[in-house]
Parts: sequence; structure tokens; C-alpha cells
Amino acid sequence: MSQHTTSLSALGQMLADFVDRVPGVAASVLVTSDGLVNEYAGLSETDADTLAAGVSGLASLSSGVFVDAPGQVQQTAIEHDSGTLFIMRADGPKQVPNMVGALLAVLTSSTADVGVVGYEMHQWIDRMREHLLNPVRSASLNPAPSAPQLVQ
Repeated sequence: MSQHTTSLSALGQMLADFVDRVPGVAASVLVTSDGLVNEYAGLSETDADTLAAGVSGLASLSSGVFVDAPGQVQQTAIEHDSGTLFIMRADGPKQVPNMVGALLAVLTSSTADVGVVGYEMHQWIDRMREHLLNPVRSASLNPAPSAPQLVQ
């Protein structure tokens, strides 16, 4: 089994099935746009957390390249000798107040057919789109109890 737990959520099961079904896919992680892991398959929890942080950063950097351009970066790919990392936006069907979308990251082997992987990622996102929204987290208005206080 590619998933991190034995009792899978429906979304987790769909992600594990994706990793198991698509040839050349080694692992996948569904990441909130601010870098937290929603679900992962094919890698350890520590590796999923590390990948999620990198994916969030790469997605942010990719968006920064198009500062004055309308629209959003839809996908980013990094090709390595051992495989490819694909990152795709996995937003919900429309902008929803106080909700943010997700990013689907997929690691492949060097023998994977990138066209097939990209197609399957789009299909997975289309099937799961309505389940891919996350509540916006906001900073607390009150400092943490252990936070140092400014002395005047």
C-alpha cells in the first residue's frame, strides 16, 4: 500500500490509487497552498513534509516570475536525472471566500511518460476538484502566551 495509514480517507485512497495505477509515478503529495500536507502516497511522512515545503516554495517562486501577467501559473515541472517533479494547481471549482486551493505534486521515475502523467494529473484534479479546498488560516490577533512582550 502506498498510503501513510491503514484507514484511508476517500481523498487519500484516490491519491494512493493514482500512485499505484499510473506507470512511472513513484509518489504524490497533495499540499495546501501554504505548504502543509493534506494527503500523501508513496513516501514517508517526513519525506512528504519535506516535499510539501519545497512544492509550496517552488509554486510561489514560479508565480513570482509572472508578476505583471494576468492569470496564474497552472503547472511547474522540474526534470532531474532520476525523474521529474510535477506541480499542478488543484483549485476548487471557483473562488470561495475564506478558502484556498491545493497543489498536487507528483514524483516520477526517469522512464515515466510525462504526457501520460500530466494527463492523469489533470483527470485526477478534475474528479477531485470539489474536495480540494482548505480553510484559510489566519494569524492570531493575540500574541502567544510565551511570546516576549515589548517593554516601553
